[in-house]
Amino acid sequence: MRICNHLQSIFKSMSQQAISKQIQQAKIIQRKAKNSPTIPSYVTLQVLGSGVRGTPSSLYVSTDHFKYIFNCGEGAQRLAQEHHLRLSKLENVFFTTPTWKNMGGFPGMILTIQDMGVPELKLHGPKGIYEIFDAVKPFVSLKNLNVVEANCSENNFYVDDCMRIHYVHLMKNTSKSDSDDDEPLIIDDTDYYAHEINSNGKRNATKYKLAKKISNRSKYGRIIGCVSYICKLHDKPGMLDLEKCVERGVTPGPILGQLKSGNDVTLEDGTILKSADVCNPSTPGPVFIVIECPDEEYLDSLINNEVFKNYQKDSTDPENIAKCVVHFSPEDIIRNPSYVEWMSRFGDDTQHLIINESNSSVNYEGIHQIQHKLNLLHPTIFPIIHDQFPPAKNEKYPIESECLKKLNIHRAETLNAIHLRPLKGLEESKIKISRETDIDEVFNVEGFLDSLAELQTDINAKSKCINESEAYPKILMLGTGSCIPNKTRNTSGILLRIDEDTSVLLDCGEGTIGQLIRFFGPSEIDKILASIKAVYVSHLHADHHLGLIGVLQERQRITNEPIFLLAPSQIDLWLKLYNRKFERIETNYTLIPNHCLNFNARKIAHNSYDELKEKLRLNDVYTVEVYHCPFSFAVAWTLKNGKKIVYSGDTRPCLNIISIGESCDLLIHEATMEDELMEEAKKKRHSTISEALTIGEEMNAKFTLLTHFSQRYSKMPRLTNNTGILNNVGIAFDNMQFSIAELSLLPLFYPSLRLMFSEFCNELEEKAQKRIMRQKTMADMLNS
Repeated sequence: MRICNHLQSIFKSMSQQAISKQIQQAKIIQRKAKNSPTIPSYVTLQVLGSGVRGTPSSLYVSTDHFKYIFNCGEGAQRLAQEHHLRLSKLENVFFTTPTWKNMGGFPGMILTIQDMGVPELKLHGPKGIYEIFDAVKPFVSLKNLNVVEANCSENNFYVDDCMRIHYVHLMKNTSKSDSDDDEPLIIDDTDYYAHEINSNGKRNATKYKLAKKISNRSKYGRIIGCVSYICKLHDKPGMLDLEKCVERGVTPGPILGQLKSGNDVTLEDGTILKSADVCNPSTPGPVFIVIECPDEEYLDSLINNEVFKNYQKDSTDPENIAKCVVHFSPEDIIRNPSYVEWMSRFGDDTQHLIINESNSSVNYEGIHQIQHKLNLLHPTIFPIIHDQFPPAKNEKYPIESECLKKLNIHRAETLNAIHLRPLKGLEESKIKISRETDIDEVFNVEGFLDSLAELQTDINAKSKCINESEAYPKILMLGTGSCIPNKTRNTSGILLRIDEDTSVLLDCGEGTIGQLIRFFGPSEIDKILASIKAVYVSHLHADHHLGLIGVLQERQRITNEPIFLLAPSQIDLWLKLYNRKFERIETNYTLIPNHCLNFNARKIAHNSYDELKEKLRLNDVYTVEVYHCPFSFAVAWTLKNGKKIVYSGDTRPCLNIISIGESCDLLIHEATMEDELMEEAKKKRHSTISEALTIGEEMNAKFTLLTHFSQRYSKMPRLTNNTGILNNVGIAFDNMQFSIAELSLLPLFYPSLRLMFSEFCNELEEKAQKRIMRQKTMADMLNS
């Protein structure tokens, strides 16, 4: 009985998931303590993101014992997960410059690292780089991961069992200040995850008070600078020669291990035996360099830096000549004659790996695979997305110089690898996309072809009732998963296309800009970005807004017109901090706080509201607070043609949504959990599938689209049989675009979807049954 009571108390205070994470973390710490230092037997540099537009520029370094990442833009975590690049041994992240293109994927990455049980993560980069983590802390739920900043001063080195890394700081020619330190910064102290802390699902009262409080901090300076990394692997000790050991009278035992580790020993007869006498010569550790020269202001600092001479072809030690130089520099710099001359100072055998916007390779595979299959159901609702992009044109240097062409240069593609130990050089692994293979996989599913034929008959019949002149509004689902992205579902994002020239983004999770670029391709994306007149953010969890800066920056390349930002007012604290500390974005948006559009108490000035409606082609827009984290909202958009679209954001079922959604044409409602996970849904303040459908029924919505699925439902949510046959319910997928007039087609897809993903659906059922059995067993134990 005492054991049962103990079990009961444990499970009241901790979820199984939390217990699992703590056990995992303890195992990692224990393993590190047990393992004696050894030099890795393999070291590989692998391209995680090639830098093509909408894709991160990122390098992954893999060894027996450690993993490292250099730069971590939006989408880096998703690529690592998709391509099975392990993060469980990642303890160091290196940034070359403090820019969003290098840091935008870091918040999402740390969530994944924490889930894998990594106890500590060290950040390397320009002084103050830690503050990007400090700034996003309110938006990410970290419990067990300790994040620290390394001392990256010029005379300091990072050393571990694998390599020694020298920090090389590049400085601008001018020391012009871009700071506005006279104004104090205001920091958002809201805990947006407080409701998940208590086991009873109730928000911690103290934390809720913090949500209403802001604090001033001391003045901050702008984080500037650029750090390059000279990485020298440790020499690999030679193998122990057993014949020589026998000749010297060494007896089997621990003494062999000491000699192998490089230690001299004393034999039984008193003879001192040197390790070098019985071991083969060590293999010198190769050098690789990671560099970014952001613009011409840094060029002089780079080409005149004496440190690099030790690793170029005039080095006094040939073993020090760099085997590989990884360039994150933009194409303007790569083609700059001074930079080309600097590159030519390295050895003829030095491999130059270019990771920047000039590349044109495919980076993601899973999104294409699932879209090839879904495209069979309907070619325009599930169009084929773009997988190739022409290299970005360089206006300053349109033609590569002959000197550049003579260098040993490789334009990076995701998964390309350079093997430094053993030294094998470049391996051109790459992602292969085959539409035929993906389609054949579905065609081999028993009954699918018959189901597809029946679907086409039904679509043809329904299409006769669709008014083709009602092309707008269109809805494009950019991200339909929750929390963190996986290879088929990105985090939250919806593009509401009001007309050809006017669009609104509803939420903007990490990677939203990449989703837009891949969907519309190089010929259309600039026009689409210019059409985005507003971004609406429902609440300040990371998976709903950390793609915003990427969208703002990409859009700024097209137009200087600021967007309307409809969001919780607290987002301005984060954006102002980023603007002050890192990059200028303040002119890119005009904030309209969500509470100013409240359905019951609108606080926006009449002229501002009229301007908003005019720019967005609206009759009305209003918000209501919902039951999720602090400052969470739902929104209703009424267009000039009378169509009404309601978006729930994240929430438990609540009457407020019903009040603004009465008789709407489309309700887009979160359905994070299956019905049997009601308690988890309550704890995290999400809705189950049946709860979302009930809200749609109670507001008399003409159509309900389910989205924001837990990533356990990466291909299909787990629905009851009855749910699947409702004629006014649809299941959202990434890269799914439809008009309001086409909504009636969406329920027709369900039978074919069940067959298309039958193996996955069967796995969901098996997991559900096992979960039910576990819960029953635990209940029996607690009640015995």
